[in-house]
Amino acid sequence: MKLILAITLLMLLTGQALAAELKTRLVFSIDQGFGNGIASNGNVEALNRMVAALEPLRAQYEVSVLLNPMIRDKQHLKLMLDALVAQKMPFVLDVYSSDSFTLGANGPANAPFDSSHGQSISVEQLAAFKESYGASLVGLRFMEIFGQDYGIRAMKTTNPELKRPGDILPADTFFRPDLAEGFIRFAKEHEMFVQWADFGWMPFSPWDKEMPNYTDQVKALLRKYPGVVTVTYNNNEPNEASIPRLSTWHTAVESFPKDGASGYGLSNQSWLHNFTYMDTKPEEIIAWTQSALSKNCRLIQFEPAWYFFNLPTGTFALGDSNQVPAGTQTGEAKESLKQLSAFLQSALSPTNKP
Repeated sequence: MKLILAITLLMLLTGQALAAELKTRLVFSIDQGFGNGIASNGNVEALNRMVAALEPLRAQYEVSVLLNPMIRDKQHLKLMLDALVAQKMPFVLDVYSSDSFTLGANGPANAPFDSSHGQSISVEQLAAFKESYGASLVGLRFMEIFGQDYGIRAMKTTNPELKRPGDILPADTFFRPDLAEGFIRFAKEHEMFVQWADFGWMPFSPWDKEMPNYTDQVKALLRKYPGVVTVTYNNNEPNEASIPRLSTWHTAVESFPKDGASGYGLSNQSWLHNFTYMDTKPEEIIAWTQSALSKNCRLIQFEPAWYFFNLPTGTFALGDSNQVPAGTQTGEAKESLKQLSAFLQSALSPTNKP
């Protein structure tokens, strides 16, 4: 009898663990390193309101927030991370990113480890974060590596006018598999996930002649570290190229699990319309979310923060994160987030599963 009870209990616990693993992860960007962001201002009150706005989603989803750790003022960064731990909100760090190239070199709020390669921090610095924050640090993101790599090649050759005054161009290439591997290996060793996000995947990037070679290198990393990386499509392609892909976007990333990716997903951005984020209606964000859920995607990431939360539009220059309309509170949910949240809470109800 004791053996039967023990087996039954084990089955129940295993079932609960599997159910938890199968929850879709929602990742909301809260600060990309802008000079008027909540991190550079150490705005814990706004952060707490943002976390509170996401709270209703946590019963049905694995909710995390995303921020870039390249903030120069490490005390302000610590305030953010400590507040997230206090709120029991898991977080993801942008470690290899186009933001760390552009904002890193041109924004006075930031001091990335290596802006020329978009490294916000080194693996050694990441280890210190993991030691301090433990299980609260759940994942890492690579963002627009291939899009930025193409841009840097253009700056060096055909379009030098694209280079901003502070940009530091790498002597080699922006995308380096060895840099990506260091972070992926760390994530595997510490049971974390990596989101590899880009719009420049084949076959959507015929203009980039390096992509076949780069894709092979990505697949080699996935095979070497299976089950760690989720490959996501960014729906912010230049010239509004993502808009007609609502029903086909997955074809750019759906093959990666065959090579070892833990799955594929969507980076759902309001920058659908030539980076004029206010032109994107909440209904469009919801339609893309519905598309991802219908394809059983286990990771959907949302940005920018000021589209979903009451925050000033991001600036490179230093600025006050509390510059919001009179009578409103910094960090509270905007109508776009309220509508998205209502959809998400109904999308996985027992009578409406994807």
